[in-house]
Amino acid sequence: MKPKKLRLKNFGPFIEETIDFSKLTEVPLFLITGKTGAGKTTLFDGMTYALFGETSGRVRSGKEMRSLFATPEEETSVFFTFEHQGMSYKIERKPEQLLAKRKGAGNRKQTAKVSLTIFDEAGKEVRQFTKRNEVDQLVKEMMNLDAKQFSQIVLLPQGEFRQFLISSSNEKEIVLRNLFGTQFFQLLNEQLKEKAKQHQKTLDHFEQELTLLQKRFVPNKDGIMPENLNFDAVLSYWQKEQEIIHERLLQERAILSNLQEKQKQLEDTCYHLEVLQTRQEEKVHLTQKKKELLLQENKINDKKQWNRHYEFAEKLVDALLRRQEYQSEQEELDKKEKDCSTKLIQKKQVYTAWETRAPQRLNVQNEIQNSASALQEMRCLLPIAEECQKKQLENKNLLLEKEKFEEKKQKIIQKQAQIQEEQRKLHERLEDQEKLHEDQICYEKLCQEQEKYQISVEQWQHIKGQLKENQEYLVEITKQHQMNQIALSKQSNLVDALKSQWASQQIARLQLILQPDEPCPVCGSVEHPKQQNTHKLPEQTEIIKLEEKLAEAEINLEVINQNIGRNEADEAQVKQKINELSKSSSVKQAELTKQEDLLRKTVKQLFEFAISDDLGISLDIIKNNLEKRIKVIGQAKIAYQGMTEQLTDIANKRTSMEDQIIQMKEKIQQGQGEIISLSKQLENTDIQNLAEDVKQLEEAISLKEKWLAEEQEMGISFSQEMKLLQAQQVILREQQTKNTKKLRLIQEKISSKLMEQVYFEDTKEVLIFAKQTAEYKQNCQLIAKYEEERLIIEDRLSQLERIPLEIALPELSKLQQQLAELKKTISEQQESCYRLYEQNNNNQKIVEEFSSIYQASQEQLDELVQLQQLSQTINGENPRKTSLERYVLQVYLQKVLEVANIRLQRLTKNRYQFELAEEVGSYRGKTGLEINIYDDEAGLTRGAHTLSGGESFIAALSLALALAEVIQAQTGGITIEALFIDEGFGSLDEEALEMAIEALETIENEGRMIGIISHVRELKERIVQQIRIETEGSGQSKVRYHLG
Repeated sequence: MKPKKLRLKNFGPFIEETIDFSKLTEVPLFLITGKTGAGKTTLFDGMTYALFGETSGRVRSGKEMRSLFATPEEETSVFFTFEHQGMSYKIERKPEQLLAKRKGAGNRKQTAKVSLTIFDEAGKEVRQFTKRNEVDQLVKEMMNLDAKQFSQIVLLPQGEFRQFLISSSNEKEIVLRNLFGTQFFQLLNEQLKEKAKQHQKTLDHFEQELTLLQKRFVPNKDGIMPENLNFDAVLSYWQKEQEIIHERLLQERAILSNLQEKQKQLEDTCYHLEVLQTRQEEKVHLTQKKKELLLQENKINDKKQWNRHYEFAEKLVDALLRRQEYQSEQEELDKKEKDCSTKLIQKKQVYTAWETRAPQRLNVQNEIQNSASALQEMRCLLPIAEECQKKQLENKNLLLEKEKFEEKKQKIIQKQAQIQEEQRKLHERLEDQEKLHEDQICYEKLCQEQEKYQISVEQWQHIKGQLKENQEYLVEITKQHQMNQIALSKQSNLVDALKSQWASQQIARLQLILQPDEPCPVCGSVEHPKQQNTHKLPEQTEIIKLEEKLAEAEINLEVINQNIGRNEADEAQVKQKINELSKSSSVKQAELTKQEDLLRKTVKQLFEFAISDDLGISLDIIKNNLEKRIKVIGQAKIAYQGMTEQLTDIANKRTSMEDQIIQMKEKIQQGQGEIISLSKQLENTDIQNLAEDVKQLEEAISLKEKWLAEEQEMGISFSQEMKLLQAQQVILREQQTKNTKKLRLIQEKISSKLMEQVYFEDTKEVLIFAKQTAEYKQNCQLIAKYEEERLIIEDRLSQLERIPLEIALPELSKLQQQLAELKKTISEQQESCYRLYEQNNNNQKIVEEFSSIYQASQEQLDELVQLQQLSQTINGENPRKTSLERYVLQVYLQKVLEVANIRLQRLTKNRYQFELAEEVGSYRGKTGLEINIYDDEAGLTRGAHTLSGGESFIAALSLALALAEVIQAQTGGITIEALFIDEGFGSLDEEALEMAIEALETIENEGRMIGIISHVRELKERIVQQIRIETEGSGQSKVRYHLG
């Protein structure tokens, strides 16, 4: 990636500046110089924001980079052009920002925008992207870097790498972890510890469950479970108990099967005897029932005959009801025919009266024709009268409108004077703009000093944190030391006791085997006058066991002594570290107090209104005051411009209104002439009442026409009604004839039916008899029930014909009593079998659950041991004191040192080279990532902190460049053809600065574009190509080129 052009608009201190990197191609090395706070690093912020939407330090967001000098109408944007793999790219980003509304007052919020255009080698546009997600994804895929890695590769903060060079392994681990992303290993170790804790909880839970299961197991009634059995022995004991219980269950089931067989045989005998006895009783009952039914037969036959008469009457009732319906219909038709004849006579009389009014209708028609002629003449005059009235009204309205325009003209003149006065006040307010620019510059300097103060506070807090950690560590070491002293005392007493016991055993053994005239191994005497015979010869195994205990105790004693030695060494080292940190904390605290006093004094001198106990609050007050003043000035500018436009608009309106008043006067004069001309045409005519006369005449004509139309409609209606009544009369007479015929036929049918029987004499008896429906239904139910019982009894008697009634049956109660006793015995046996079955089944479930949990607990135990061993290994609890993450970082760091050595040897003429220290430090914080320097002239290796200022700069520069190259290789091998070095060269002495410049000139020959961000005078003299950031005294900055 090679930068071509960067344009910053309202970004930081730049209003609109363009940095053309193509002008710096003659010599790859160039200098970016300017005063502190001028905006040198802002150039790199703009480049990073254009690519990734973030600033290089990621301290401020894109919208916070908006210039304080931007007007509310102007947008903030960054435009960056670069080349990559033969293609050209043009990217433009605009942050989220508040802008003035295009129409009306107030502000509008504009969302962040981005566009990326790709050009081929010929400069032809290939494609354009405008969606943020697409642009971010494309840049990430093309660069294979994120914003943080890009900043680390392209912008090298050398002061940090000089500190990195001499830092401890712990501090290097934190930096390298962020660079190479090895946080995974730290997270993995925490997850392993958490997983081991969960495994231990699960294992404890398993043991509780196994203990509960032992209490739930029910052994054989004769079995007693031994105590203190291990889990394997418990399973073996339970299996034997289960075999005994299973054998008993089989025996009980065999007894139950025999009893159930006897029950079945006895139940069959009882069932057959009970069935036979029941059928004999049923046959006797049915025979008696049949005799009773024979006695009811005559009564049932009478009811059947009565039902047949009812059914005849019911059928004849339908014909009688139809005859009655025909008679009613005939009466209705006679009545309708009579009414129709009466109405027809009345209508003929009314029609005759209508015909006599024919002369009156003719007179009304003549009057309508005469009135219509007069109406036509009046209508001809009506438009002229309306036009005259209209002209009079228009003239009146014009006079009123002219008066209103003159009033508006006076109001516009007053408003014009008022706006001119407000514009004068706004002009006085805008004179505060120059003072605002000076206050903004002072505020920015205060912010820079506040940032430095905050950095110092963080450093002091870091020192205090380290001091606290070391003090806590010292307390822990002291506690361990005291515990080890107690353990040493206990272990020494134990060793002495074991030695005494061992000596007593040896004396007893030697005394028992002591022979006369042989010297005693204890006192050396050959005479033994008071030999003690009460000693018992100790067993050989007891002696060996005691010796093993003694050896183990002495080893433990030696381990405790070693631990005490280590504790004393660590305690001395930590105390020294605490003293150093206490001194550093005191010095840093004094510096903070001095910085804070200086900041407070500056705030008091420049911004007395913002004095506060908290500097952050003071700066916020100043910032809010500046933003408020900026907003006020911005609003004043907008208002002033708006008022200027209003004054122009008001002047135009005033001119237009005066022209309209003149035109209205001309129209009024013209209207008065037209009114005089129209009045002459309407002489001898009442203009006011003309329209009312026309309306009255139209209403009179309308009433007469309406009466005449009603008369004509009445005649037509009378004629039609007479014809309709005549047609209805014909239809009614035809219906009467048909109904008479139907009535005659139904009467003949009824007479014929009555003659076919002799029970009913006339139709009245039939109608009365047909009303006995309830009795008919009751008879039907009795007959049906009788027939159903008769058929059932006869059918069942035919089935029981072979059942003898004279056979004597055995006594059933005795058999039933035997069966009840047998069932009770079977129930008790079943209960016994069920209890054994439940005991066996529950015990088997307990055994299976116990085996499953025991197997799972063994697996959990194996996994727990493996997890603990893995966690200890990853955490660095090994002889090398190196964790897995630090081991991986060693590999990365070794690659970085190999690349750095190539440049370091060239810059130092093969004198120095980096080496990764292999020695194991006193604790893990100083082991694994320590960097040494091999001095070829001295032929020895020494610490990196022994290098001089110039040597340390060269070493740090080589290390930083190598780290950038390795990161590039790790992220896909992208080539960054530009490098910016933000180095505090002012801290170097003359010799170190000379050595640093020579090193930079050597790197220049590699062909990479290198930008040095510095304001050191010697660099200005040695580096020909320069980009100078110059301030204008108001806080704004400009870019100037110095090309030699």
